[in-house]
Amino acid sequence: MNLRYAVSKDLGFLVEGLEKNRVIENRDKRDIKAKASDKKEFNEAISKKNIRVVEDNGKPIAFLYFRTDFKIMYIYDKFFWVDLIYVKENYRGKGIGKLLYQDAIKIARSKGFNKMVIDVFDSNKNSMKFHEKLGFKPIYAIYKKKI
Repeated sequence: MNLRYAVSKDLGFLVEGLEKNRVIENRDKRDIKAKASDKKEFNEAISKKNIRVVEDNGKPIAFLYFRTDFKIMYIYDKFFWVDLIYVKENYRGKGIGKLLYQDAIKIARSKGFNKMVIDVFDSNKNSMKFHEKLGFKPIYAIYKKKI
């Protein structure tokens, strides 16, 4: 396995991960398919070196997309934002997500961050368990109701 920054040829894999995460998050069907704006954002993140990819035998199997300029309510000091982490289903439970986070922590510290934040949808129970196992703690929840 190899850990590297994403390159342009990874775009299809990044989109696949985004869309599969959106399914797990129970997003509205209209919001699952990646839009041109999502692809543009990924391309910008690739050029800024904000996406780390794990590959196995030359094929991408996981990625972590981070940002250093993100703002979110109720967090006032600076933080390293993990926008998206994705591991192909048949590679889950093998330490690849943990590897990506260890790498992200090194990057965050090298950029002067001492706090990492990620949002996890309540419908993604496996992600919630995974992040709690890594020491992440929930800080607030957003609820919705049809009326």
